[in-house]
Amino acid sequence: GLLKTIGANKDSPLPIRLFEVQDVVLLSAEDIIGAKNHRRLGAVFCAKESGFEEIHGLLDRTMQVLGVPCEGANEKMELRFRGAYSIRPSNDGMFFPGRQAEVICKGQVVGRFGVVHPEVLAYFGIPFPCSAVELDVEPFCFDQFYRPLL
Repeated sequence: GLLKTIGANKDSPLPIRLFEVQDVVLLSAEDIIGAKNHRRLGAVFCAKESGFEEIHGLLDRTMQVLGVPCEGANEKMELRFRGAYSIRPSNDGMFFPGRQAEVICKGQVVGRFGVVHPEVLAYFGIPFPCSAVELDVEPFCFDQFYRPLL
């Protein structure tokens, strides 16, 4: 929905910053009905430059607000959280090669971010570079003692 919205509003003044939190339905062999909802946070930054740093900064700030430590940054917080998040290079066709990463937390891929590939932008009729992030927020729904809420 975010890229479609930017494509429909490409004449708006730059930069364009959008975000949304919504449920995404994914196929799941583990679930009795064959599908499972996941709450996701998505954000897009569109300007004359790609804005990779803007999206990476948004990810870091979001994790900070959620109380999730960055690997290697705060050992005390990592012990309380029983883990940390990190990023590693990825190879997703939605993003430009070499300008993308996966978000890893407790051994699971929980998100991805990067500069949106020009072919994807062309599909949505977006003439400017964009960067995007998508993060599964359900693993981070916990109380102040890091007890899961879901």
